[in-house]
Amino acid sequence: MKHIGIVDITTIGACLCANEIVAQAVKIDSSGKHPEFTMHAFSFDQYNDCIRRKDWISLANKICESIRLLEKVGADFVIIPSNTPHFAMDLIEKNSPLTVVNLIKIVADECQRRGFSKVLVLGIKVTMQDGLYNEVLSSKNITPMIPSADVCDKIEHLIRNEIIPSQINSTTVEDIQQDIQKYDCDAVILGCTELPVVYNENNLGKPVVDTTRLLAHYALKLACDDNISLKRHS
Repeated sequence: MKHIGIVDITTIGACLCANEIVAQAVKIDSSGKHPEFTMHAFSFDQYNDCIRRKDWISLANKICESIRLLEKVGADFVIIPSNTPHFAMDLIEKNSPLTVVNLIKIVADECQRRGFSKVLVLGIKVTMQDGLYNEVLSSKNITPMIPSADVCDKIEHLIRNEIIPSQINSTTVEDIQQDIQKYDCDAVILGCTELPVVYNENNLGKPVVDTTRLLAHYALKLACDDNISLKRHS
């Protein structure tokens, strides 16, 4: 199996993704065999500062530092279990010595595969309001929607101040849940890898695209497929 490199932007999302890789691998081979993986994280504030300033060049440079470290320990390809950094994906792909899986394209493909025509995108405010998914979904004739400004504020608070620091308030979760259920859409994209900690199809009452687990499943498939060639250059 190929060695998976994981760039850890937020540890909750990265660990959820890594755990799902292992859980899915066990379903294939009950002996416990799974791909080797290595995770690297700089301090979250370094990524967060770039995101707040929408400095995608600096963010790409920081992520590529992680990728070069992962390359040194033998990673064959890289995943980034975080949606927002994909605003910098073109720069990351250009400067990365390893293949980097594009989460946004995988999610759009999944929406198309499941026949969705109108989807609600959740995430931090910049992901929602700056249209991270707009172009790729529209190219597949899927209409992206985002919540109203006040709901975006609530979701931003939930992610940054409750889920990431592991201080979840059930009242906040339920309030947003009720807001989301009011939207007329075919499905909801959990466009932040921490959101599956609190939301799923059962409590939202709508089909959900879980970007964290979807990325894990794709990474496992890629790690197990000997017929796929990956780039590796200095």
